[in-house]
Amino acid sequence: MDNITIVSACDRNFLWGAYLLASSAARYIPEVPVQILETGFTDEDRKLIEQFPNVRLKLLEDNDPRSVANRKSEALLSAETEYIAWLDADCFVIGDIRKHLIPTNGKFQIRIRGEAENAQVWRHHYTAEDKRGELPKAVADQWRKDVGQLEEPRIQSACVTNCFVIHRDHLDLIREWKAQIAKVIPARDAGPVDKSDPAYFMTDESVFTSLLAFSRATPEICDLQLNKERNAHVAHFGANPKPWKRWRKQTWYTRPYVLDTIDWARKSGYATPPIPPSLRRSSGLSSYLTIWALETKAAAKTIAGKLIRRI
Repeated sequence: MDNITIVSACDRNFLWGAYLLASSAARYIPEVPVQILETGFTDEDRKLIEQFPNVRLKLLEDNDPRSVANRKSEALLSAETEYIAWLDADCFVIGDIRKHLIPTNGKFQIRIRGEAENAQVWRHHYTAEDKRGELPKAVADQWRKDVGQLEEPRIQSACVTNCFVIHRDHLDLIREWKAQIAKVIPARDAGPVDKSDPAYFMTDESVFTSLLAFSRATPEICDLQLNKERNAHVAHFGANPKPWKRWRKQTWYTRPYVLDTIDWARKSGYATPPIPPSLRRSSGLSSYLTIWALETKAAAKTIAGKLIRRI
């Protein structure tokens, strides 16, 4: 496919994430170019990622102290194709996703959280007057003021910025994202979550949602297709720990695909970074037992907390 580029960005802490993204894309969708902005990689790191024919690295300029999560716009604006797909560097391609890459409306696809999930995200920010499942009024009011364009929000829920696709005709939205982050996110590396400002505690994701709600540059949104099909979707490893550190219950289903992709890379003559214990086939039982033990401990803690509150 010569009309779309997958872009991402990361630092050296996500070397294994970049490797899994690059190798899975090379395995399943070798016709799709992948471009990753990196910072802190060694020459050997770069060779590991760029050994895949469809993958290229670009240097993320050292001109912004904010976290890489708040610099996604730079990767998106560096692509030259008709469509640009953003995938977080802890995303992993499962199967041939080409048929899902182009938005069904030809403009913009992204996942918008459902009411229950949105209520969970904003649970600490609601007041008695707010409707659970929608944006808290104080947050929406702050976003309306900061964006300074529309009076009524186009959406009433937060988006998810780990994976989305946009047509280059609408890159003004991405330019606004970059400018708005510079305006409302402090110039420091606070990571992807910063609880110092309730309206922007999800940093890049909060800013992007504010624009989807109140910016005139926001195109028509269609539902994300890249998470629908079990055998052809983009998996997101999400919260810590990542699989190269320790498996979580939520990402355990990807383990066979991840290990098969590492095996595919080695059999195809590609080098790998040093393989950590969690990504070795021999660690399957110990990894599963660790998940079970931690889940049991968390469940017991929850039950104990409920009992204590009843006393």
